[in-house]
Amino acid sequence: MYESYYGLKEKPFKILPDPGYLYMSQGHENAYTHLEYAIAENKGFVVITGEIGSGKTTLINYLLGKIQEDIKVGVVNNTYVSPTQFLRMVCQEFDLEEENLDKSGMLHLLQGFLIRQFADRKRVVLIIDEAQNLTTKTMEEVRMLSNLEDEKNHLIQMILVGQPELKNKLKRRDLVQFAQRVTVHCHLNGLNDSEVKEYILYRLKVAGLNRMDLFTDEAIGIISQYSKGIPRIINILCDTALVYGYADNLQIIEKETVENVIKERESTGVFSAVFQDNIDGENLFDPNVILPSSSLQSEVDTVAKRLDGLEDRLNQIEKQIDRFTNYKDERDLIVVEIFKMLKENMENRLKTLLEFVRLQKKDNLSINRSKIEKPEKTKRFSIS
Repeated sequence: MYESYYGLKEKPFKILPDPGYLYMSQGHENAYTHLEYAIAENKGFVVITGEIGSGKTTLINYLLGKIQEDIKVGVVNNTYVSPTQFLRMVCQEFDLEEENLDKSGMLHLLQGFLIRQFADRKRVVLIIDEAQNLTTKTMEEVRMLSNLEDEKNHLIQMILVGQPELKNKLKRRDLVQFAQRVTVHCHLNGLNDSEVKEYILYRLKVAGLNRMDLFTDEAIGIISQYSKGIPRIINILCDTALVYGYADNLQIIEKETVENVIKERESTGVFSAVFQDNIDGENLFDPNVILPSSSLQSEVDTVAKRLDGLEDRLNQIEKQIDRFTNYKDERDLIVVEIFKMLKENMENRLKTLLEFVRLQKKDNLSINRSKIEKPEKTKRFSIS
């Protein structure tokens, strides 16, 4: 829409994790150096954490483009899964025929693959994105995979990428063995004020802009303050500001335009997550935030307890299935099928509850937004 008006060859602030637009801030440079070192030295477990939208996936995509040909890479993105489902996805990532195999069969298949790769002097790296969503049982399965090694070398190296909840989860007592395996950990924070300006100018330059004054310093200051330096929020603000500027025939995006963008977007609830982050600091446009009731938190805690119970029950069912599978008569085969159906049903319930908890955590401070008075709209149209 606005590309030709501002002399751009493409939109500079898309929120897709495009490695071509990766701005190497000091934090990103540090994280990438840790990743390079860990892969070069085959350091086993690596953990990269960061806030939502801080550029973790973009950094990983950049890393994938730099990895040498003698390294086989698998990427798992769907982490709301049971241990068995996780193993199945790992096998699929490495093109292994896991169909109709049980858990032990898949482990045997994967081990054979890793040994063959090692014999051919090839390395195997597994990247687990959104790792904060892994259940305790699945994280234990990930840890057990690290036991597939010879006397001197890891047969598989694992990189876990996730939100700050992953860092907190690794402090749990029941995951102490997992945490002890982590050899490299790096956390991505938001950009500082000077980096926000450099980030905006860098993306505009990559998109083909020759001028350096499209956004005023005051406008960039508002963007930095409100976004807390999170690249994804910076992208949303800048992209929408350019649409507003195009609609109003503005050659320069000033502070007032950015403020109007934030007001308009907040009035539709689009920036609920950002609004939550601003509670502890200065909120630019609406200090009257209504916090959720204690009953909501109680409901979330109850669901969390049910999740723990479901995980334990699933573990028991898996053991019962393994025990019954050793018998071959028709009656026992029927029992096995019943247990498998029960297990599948409980796994689906587990996945649904996990999604519920994720959504509640994300929206727990925006659920009463309708009670907040909407600010007066100053634009002639809004971008939804």
